[in-house]
Amino acid sequence: MEPKLTPTFFQIISTDYLAQNLFIMIFGPWVIYLLNILIEGEQSFFFVVLAAICTVAGGIAFPWRYWTITSTFEHGEETAASIVDIHVIPTGKKRKDYIIDYEYEFAGQTYQYRNRVKNNSFARNLMQNQKVILLVNRDKPNIAFIKDIHLEYI
Repeated sequence: MEPKLTPTFFQIISTDYLAQNLFIMIFGPWVIYLLNILIEGEQSFFFVVLAAICTVAGGIAFPWRYWTITSTFEHGEETAASIVDIHVIPTGKKRKDYIIDYEYEFAGQTYQYRNRVKNNSFARNLMQNQKVILLVNRDKPNIAFIKDIHLEYI
């Protein structure tokens, strides 16, 4: 039996929209706080509190998202799915995200899942009604990730 592939830390934060934003939430507000000190020349209690709250929230939520993805890849079960819909979200001059809706059957029940991912060649080439391979979380079968999107190197 082949060992299961699990996405790397870099693959997760560069592909998964939610993981990337939660990771940025840990450090980003501190950058804003430091820039505010440089520009204003004084510390702002508001920015310290905001940065602290964001760091705690991101520090709790990011490991949860990261674990959800990696554990699904490590212990999940492969199944076929059909792409129901794809929404392209422009995020900059040349950048875009994809919201991908897919439907699959697991343990005799039909599920639908939606995942927002960053632009990569696999996501870019998906089409409606296309068949893809998912990894489904056995304990929570309503959670499933498209295998090739998360394993692609950017």
